[in-house]
Amino acid sequence: MWNKFKELSFKFFGRSLEPYVSYFESIKGDLQHANIPLSITEYVYSMFFILLLTFVVEFPLIVIITTILMKSLWMAFLLSITVTILIELGMFFMFYTYPSYTANTRRKNIEASLSFATTYMSTIASSGAPPSTMFKVLSQFKEYGEISREAEKINRDVEAFGMDLTTAIRKTAGRTPSAELKELLWGLDTILTTGGNVGDFLHEKSKSFMSEYRRRLEQYSETLSLLIEVYLTVILVGSIFFVIMSALMSIFSGGEMNLFMSFMQFIVVFVVLPAVSMGFIFLIRTLSPSA
Repeated sequence: MWNKFKELSFKFFGRSLEPYVSYFESIKGDLQHANIPLSITEYVYSMFFILLLTFVVEFPLIVIITTILMKSLWMAFLLSITVTILIELGMFFMFYTYPSYTANTRRKNIEASLSFATTYMSTIASSGAPPSTMFKVLSQFKEYGEISREAEKINRDVEAFGMDLTTAIRKTAGRTPSAELKELLWGLDTILTTGGNVGDFLHEKSKSFMSEYRRRLEQYSETLSLLIEVYLTVILVGSIFFVIMSALMSIFSGGEMNLFMSFMQFIVVFVVLPAVSMGFIFLIRTLSPSA
């Protein structure tokens, strides 16, 4: 998909967007960490092409819909412009943050499995197998997620491209989004270069990673308990209290106030409460030590 948009964008824009690529240098590192197969120039071109394509499709459609729903053509056109700008800004923000979000997701996936993968590597190394065998076998176990993909890169560089193992390890260490995996790979590079015991090194690192992972789980458990208390006390109890109070107010008032209270109850129950619940779910997933 990325390659298709890249080709179309370069055909359409030519070299006209190159002066603006420098404004997006801040996401260059995230592109590598997110494993997105595009350079910063290709990503910017693809992004603007998709934004333009979206504008061409959505703006006439929104104009038609607003013209049918509204009597004033001027208001319909103004609303269409406003909605289109908001959609384009939202998509721009999504594209700008997508590499960082993907890199962070990969980092969490790696660090959630790193202690177990390191233990597995330690077992292989202690058996006397060549160091390159660790990455070859690890790449075949997809249960380790992103770690398996990182091991697959090292194995591919060694077997397909003829790199020596230390060079392949350094290359992957420079592109991984996880500081812990980077530390492990650079440590392996040092051990392999100096001729140290790889099995002992990996055994010590696995204990260190397991201890850190256990600490993150305990911290997440405490945070989750606090969030549950806040959700139950403030959100659920608060919503119930509002519904009861608004129902009592609507009984003692009448006419327009009764209609207004009914509308507010509808908004709270069917809009505010689901939106806040989704926000809590997203927050919990973000704070989770696993991706």
